[in-house]
Amino acid sequence: MPTTPAASSARSPRRDAVRNDALVLAAARAIFSEQGTGASMESIAARAGLGVGTIYRRFAGKDTLLDAISRLLVEELDDAAARALENPDPAAALEEFLGYVGEFNAEKHRYAAALVDRIPGGDVAARTSDKVRELTARAVAAGSLAPNVTAEDIKTLIVALRGIITDPAGESSRQWQRFLHIHLNGLSVHATL
Repeated sequence: MPTTPAASSARSPRRDAVRNDALVLAAARAIFSEQGTGASMESIAARAGLGVGTIYRRFAGKDTLLDAISRLLVEELDDAAARALENPDPAAALEEFLGYVGEFNAEKHRYAAALVDRIPGGDVAARTSDKVRELTARAVAAGSLAPNVTAEDIKTLIVALRGIITDPAGESSRQWQRFLHIHLNGLSVHATL
């Protein structure tokens, strides 16, 4: 029995298409990290080891590619928060997650501005926010953070980290580590807010 267009569109993508998508997204992230969003689709195709036509069949252009990358990044951030929650040491768990956030932002610092309006909200962002609240509450309960430190304080720290890393003058994008260390010390139970 032949498949109808509606039935075929509901099918999962072929395995090679899924593999190619992963290759393209990894290549695009690497190229955008090196060259920014001015990089050509041809350079992304070359890095992925695919023809540029293969990329255009799945991604209509850079905007579509950046949308896909932003969705992937949101998922990765949520996964990092989940992994941090598995750490039995609340202070280390929070620091692990914030360290991931720093690395995460450093990777995309050349193309972060192109992602700002693309970051999807919704369920994944809400889950990540809940995880940040839990990481913060655990660190406060363990006495690693001052009792009046909130998840909003940690979210503000994350936004500030992003600002430090994306500063075009801050080519030494490792300054975020010092910044994070100073602020975590400032939020510790021994600090006064």
